[in-house]
Amino acid sequence: MLFSRPISLKPERVFVMGCGGFGSSAAFKVESSWSDCEIHVVDILSELPSEVPGEKHPGMDAVRFLRDTLKKDRPDDLVIPCVPEHVAFNWILSHFGFPIPVPVRLMEFLPGAIAGRDGCIYSSLSDFRCPSDCPEPEGSCMVTGKKRKEPLFDIFESVRLRSYRNVVVRSHQLLPGVGAITSGALFSMLAEVRKEKGRFLIGTASRCHGVVHGFVH
Repeated sequence: MLFSRPISLKPERVFVMGCGGFGSSAAFKVESSWSDCEIHVVDILSELPSEVPGEKHPGMDAVRFLRDTLKKDRPDDLVIPCVPEHVAFNWILSHFGFPIPVPVRLMEFLPGAIAGRDGCIYSSLSDFRCPSDCPEPEGSCMVTGKKRKEPLFDIFESVRLRSYRNVVVRSHQLLPGVGAITSGALFSMLAEVRKEKGRFLIGTASRCHGVVHGFVH
């Protein structure tokens, strides 16, 4: 099942997870595009660069912060993951359940599949490093110009493995080089996983890149 809530053309509140190079750049891009947008920057570090725009939340675990802050009645709030973890997966894991390794046979169904150290699988339609300002054009690659028949989030959603339920949240292109997930999609994904006990494949994917983790409860 794919969870994909449309992104507002004028976002009111954005949570940037991580204040490294990508997170800082994302905060600046959001401020430049929407001066009235409320920006929150979260990082585990005790001190964050003062020049980065937005309200700073130092010394905070990204997923724990989201669990304490996101509200169901604000489904259009945006989460921009810029930390070295699968935010949507850990969002679910922070509520209940246990991680399990993704079955190796899943790699047969995903393009450019690479096994991660923590039992996950990464997937990509690109075999090169994408430009940091990619606008994620629909239907073709901005670098090669080649057409792409199906976005990766649809490929993820179409995978069927016996004894596993498949849930995927889409990362939307908010700005060139900046992907975002809606709060509403995260809550919907959580509600779906809660419905029935069993084993799950939990994925996040944009048009071109994604990651899948295993989960059971």
